[in-house]
Amino acid sequence: MKIVSKITISFFITGIVLAEVIVLFSKSEYYNIMLYVSIPVIAGIIGYYIGLRLSEPIGRLQRALSMVRSGNLEYKVGDRGEDEIGEMSKEFNRIVRDLKTARTDLENMDRERVLHEKTTDELKEKERYYRQLFEYSNDAVFIYDLDGNIIDINDKATEMLGYSKEDLLKKPFLNLHIEGELERTKEAFKSEKGAYSIRFESKFRRKDGEMINVEISSSVVDLKNGIMQAIVANITERKRLEEALKGSEERFRSFMENASDLMYITDKDGKLIYANLAMINTLGYYRENIIEKHITELMDEKSQDEYASKNQQMIASGDVLFEPVWETKDRRKMQGELRVSAIYDDDGNFVGSRGIFRDISERKKIEESQRLAQLGRLASDMAHEVNNPLTVISGRVQLFLMDDIKDKKDREALEIIMDQCTVAQDLIQRVLMFSRPGKGFTKEVDINDSLEYVISLVKNQFKQGNIKIERELSKKLPVLKVDEKQMQEVFMNLLRNAFDAMVEGGKITVSSAQEDDRVRIDFTDTGSGISPEDMKKIFDPFFTTKDNGTGLGLSVCYGIIKSHKGSLVYTSEPGKGTTATVFLKTGYEGH
Repeated sequence: MKIVSKITISFFITGIVLAEVIVLFSKSEYYNIMLYVSIPVIAGIIGYYIGLRLSEPIGRLQRALSMVRSGNLEYKVGDRGEDEIGEMSKEFNRIVRDLKTARTDLENMDRERVLHEKTTDELKEKERYYRQLFEYSNDAVFIYDLDGNIIDINDKATEMLGYSKEDLLKKPFLNLHIEGELERTKEAFKSEKGAYSIRFESKFRRKDGEMINVEISSSVVDLKNGIMQAIVANITERKRLEEALKGSEERFRSFMENASDLMYITDKDGKLIYANLAMINTLGYYRENIIEKHITELMDEKSQDEYASKNQQMIASGDVLFEPVWETKDRRKMQGELRVSAIYDDDGNFVGSRGIFRDISERKKIEESQRLAQLGRLASDMAHEVNNPLTVISGRVQLFLMDDIKDKKDREALEIIMDQCTVAQDLIQRVLMFSRPGKGFTKEVDINDSLEYVISLVKNQFKQGNIKIERELSKKLPVLKVDEKQMQEVFMNLLRNAFDAMVEGGKITVSSAQEDDRVRIDFTDTGSGISPEDMKKIFDPFFTTKDNGTGLGLSVCYGIIKSHKGSLVYTSEPGKGTTATVFLKTGYEGH
């Protein structure tokens, strides 16, 4: 506003002078007073407006200078006139733009300087870190050029090879390999041509002449200058252990392959990863078919459940022994003794198991035979001990009955005693037959006739129980030489068992046929069937599911058939019925 004031005052003074001149030449006094007042005022107003007009661009320049002085280089003078002030505004804007560019350049230079300092520090740190890795590495490190000349080595290299650092720096890197390994090393480099790193094994010779096995990891560290780095590990001890382990593994595998016991290895999930020759041959599988099977797939249902609990025990304790039943490919069962040992890794984690299975089926048969023999002797002794007083009782009762007993109740009581003595004596005979099946009297017998005879004895009784007997007897059976009475007792027992299984009535089909060198007799009922649990015990002495049964019937039948060199087999499906099958050899010539 100083410029405006000065211009206004200047114009006002000029107006006074102009008014003085005009008044000097004027003759009217009133007119002179008006001019003397109005001309300075008008001149001052004109000066004021001219001052405002001139001061506005100058003010903008002043404000711009203040903004730039405060550091704001984004401010621009807006005057676009072509006069001197407009040119000054444009020049001012150019100066500010140059200042802004200069400041940006300075800031960039400062950032680059900071970044350079940081990068330099990082490079120094990395170099220090690399030097520490280089010097304190557990393996020997060699730095060499593409011509093989060694540029630098660490202390581990001198320690490994027994040379001084000065001696090694004079040797080409390839000359450290023994002659036999040199060509292989060159081939390793050729085969990996174009690769930035390779790994291979070789052999170095120490200064004292000792040969050592080494593993070399060679890589490019400066492609532009052709600088290579090789990290060399002494693996002599590892190689020795590998050879020893390989020999041990070969001996162990040879032992497993030639062992008579069944041996296997599984992974942590129980899948087979190895099975020896004895296991493959015994179970009837090809090696490729048994690998990847779960070990429980080789067991019967009960043993699978047992294995699940034993497996947890084995993982916890490291070892377990139990007696599962294995099944061959053709479903033949094998009772065995299985020892399973856990396999752990270096961290103690369970990774698999080893198992040795020994077939003890024959041993079990011998043990069962011994048990049955002992039971037979016990039963025989007990039968004789019971039979003696029973004979005395029945003899005395017979004497009493021979007398004229007038009291009807007394006679009935004696007759009941006599009947029960007969029942007891019959039971004792069964026990004696179970414990020691008699040789009996053998003769040539038509099995169909024996079957018809037994059926005729029970037919009416079975009919009253709403049970029908159907016959499917072959007319071309050979004559067999057997104890007919014992055979009839077997047939009677099998029919009665079928009868007892059909409380609501049903049908029994009796069939006979010749199969190769055997005669087969089937007794098939439509009864309730036998549960899998009971099926395993049906031939055990004294086992019975009947309320009034003795459990000796099937045991006696089994003994009789065995004494005729035959076999007795039961098959059953709960709820659908049971089939008892008797096999008798056609060439059998008696006891």
